[in-house]
Amino acid sequence: MRYFILISASLISFSALAYDDIPPTLSEWQRAAQNPLSPNFSLPIEYKYHGGAPDGGVNIGSFAPIMPIKFDGWNIINQLTLNVMGTPGDITGIRGLPEPYTGNGHGGSDGYAAGLADTFFTSYISPDINDEISFGIGPTFVFPTDEPSRELGSGKFSMGPAAMFVYQTPTDWTLAFQAQQIWSVFGSSEREAVSQMILKPTVNYNLPDGWYLLSNMEVIANWRSPSDQRWTVPIGAGVGKLFAVGENAIDTRVQGYYNVVTPDLGPTWSIGATVSFIFGEL
Repeated sequence: MRYFILISASLISFSALAYDDIPPTLSEWQRAAQNPLSPNFSLPIEYKYHGGAPDGGVNIGSFAPIMPIKFDGWNIINQLTLNVMGTPGDITGIRGLPEPYTGNGHGGSDGYAAGLADTFFTSYISPDINDEISFGIGPTFVFPTDEPSRELGSGKFSMGPAAMFVYQTPTDWTLAFQAQQIWSVFGSSEREAVSQMILKPTVNYNLPDGWYLLSNMEVIANWRSPSDQRWTVPIGAGVGKLFAVGENAIDTRVQGYYNVVTPDLGPTWSIGATVSFIFGEL
């Protein structure tokens, strides 16, 4: 009995040493949530609406798990993005629609289509540097998982390079810049070739109690479009709130943007909401 008590006490002591008695602070969770290269498994779920296009709006729901692989001094950050889209007509100027969607009715209820759109996958190789600077490079892919006859995406398998840089101050600010360029490789012969650049400058400013302000703009360039129809350039901002839940966290945010530059068939504004479930040790 004495040995059983000693062994039990030893196991309890070991468990106490192995468990971090001090859970991450809201500030630490914010840094992890706002750094796309943070090696934490997370499950972002996003809804975005693009409005103001001549033929109507585009609804996009996304499920985008981030799956890190850690090894000595390096991380591989993998993100798979599954998209469900609904759109009524000839619309372009957003990621996933490098050329206008053309429905049977060319807009209106007769041309509306909804379903699985293109799937994106990006993998960043990122070295451990310090607590303030992160950067990663790697490939990005677009898989034409939409139904080509309904043209809910590009209709092409595309690929290209991706790069990201993140700077975080010790307290309040996170600044990030992401760049991707994709070119079509093969796909539907009825669809135009793709050459699309995506630039994402991001600014986060943290407030007390898990609140923060953000601007996460997505600038699009479709290089095969005429020069006056090539760019989508938004401006806007949003607000977010992070909740610590035991050893995990939930990050929520809402955003709104106005496109100061957009193609004739593109949307003029967008709104979005995201909920991210974040897991793992910091």
